[in-house]
Amino acid sequence: MSSILIRSIQLLLSISILVVVHELGHFIVAQLFKVRVERFFLFFDPWFSLLKKKIGNTIYGIGWLPLGGYVKISGMMMDDKENNQPKDWEFRSKSAIKRLLIISGGILFNILLSVLIFTLLLFKYGETYLPTKNVKYGIEVDSLGEKIGLKNGDKILFVNEKYVPYFNDIPKAIILGNSITIDRMGNIVKLSLNNNKKKFLFDRKELNFFIQPRVPPIINYVVKNSEAEKYGLRNNDEILAINSEFVLFSDQLKDLLSKYKNENILMSINRNGKLIQKKIFLDPKGILGIYLKKFMDLDQIFLFEKKSYSFFESIPHGIEKAWDVLKNQIFFLKNVFHIETKAYKQIGSFFSIAKEFPSKWNWDIFWTLTATLSIWLAFLNLFPIPSLDGGYLLFIMIEMITRKKINEEIVERCTVYGFFVMSFIMMLIIIWDILKVFFY
Repeated sequence: MSSILIRSIQLLLSISILVVVHELGHFIVAQLFKVRVERFFLFFDPWFSLLKKKIGNTIYGIGWLPLGGYVKISGMMMDDKENNQPKDWEFRSKSAIKRLLIISGGILFNILLSVLIFTLLLFKYGETYLPTKNVKYGIEVDSLGEKIGLKNGDKILFVNEKYVPYFNDIPKAIILGNSITIDRMGNIVKLSLNNNKKKFLFDRKELNFFIQPRVPPIINYVVKNSEAEKYGLRNNDEILAINSEFVLFSDQLKDLLSKYKNENILMSINRNGKLIQKKIFLDPKGILGIYLKKFMDLDQIFLFEKKSYSFFESIPHGIEKAWDVLKNQIFFLKNVFHIETKAYKQIGSFFSIAKEFPSKWNWDIFWTLTATLSIWLAFLNLFPIPSLDGGYLLFIMIEMITRKKINEEIVERCTVYGFFVMSFIMMLIIIWDILKVFFY
């Protein structure tokens, strides 16, 4: 229960930051053009609010329904108008370009927030990469990797006919790509990536890595009260053989443990340069109770590159990171409309987003996810749907092109209809998210 609470708090804090920044964008630009903002609310407040206070011409408050937030700008809706004459401080009295900028303020601030967070993360932590050329043992794949045609020990040469310099970028490149060229035991093999194969990558509960560098079977830690502890295995032991079969890589160990489950085995171990042998009985599931080291834990084997940045060097890289996130989201959205990829199964509401946050508080992951959600929110608000910022932008741009103002009553009706449509879609997504727990 505590992990659910921690994830929920992180989600609520992240959404609060995104909403406040988005609405602050509208607020600041409106104030810049001397347009009055009547209400500035975090979360929605139908019937009542948790907190509110009027300062100047604006009521600031917190609603009880944590599904977003809003600013109410004078002169945008029909109920703002006492008569047909626009007031100087009303939205409708301003030029088309000023109205365009006021509506764009939220989107712009979300983009700036994403860039700022990525910039500060890069400045503080830098980046650690594993060069592809240093993945000397090839790759280890899970069942999903096998379904798209990859095998343990494959060495990835190109994705989409291009060399990918850093292994960290290869999984993303594969999801975005159309082909993989590999070295399989000295033979050059080209695998195509059509929608039927990509459905295996999308049709899963978690978008985790389906490939990783192949590593030797070295114990990271032994689970307490496990069979491994009972037979005297220790952290950092390197497993060399099972019975008379040599074990070079972690994937081979997993296969052998599955092969000899419910049997006695003789395990050969390298412990600080000494050869040790242990007679062990494997349980019916072939589980020892050990966790093996991942490639991130083996910097003595894999040569990583660490990049550090000054603050000003971090800025262009922060922009690049935000752009990469946006490109990935656009690609995912494109695949949602290709039913055969089954990317639609990854669509989710707040429940799905909450699961992306770690069960233990981690500021690095929190800010990375917040930056990702911020650029995603900016992108979604660009959709030309009435009730979203993009709907208002569309009406204003039509006005600028035709040089004729659209009837305000039509704009308001479209906005109301758009709100109901978006609310209906959101309810469907929430229901879909709940159903996935039981049927997916």
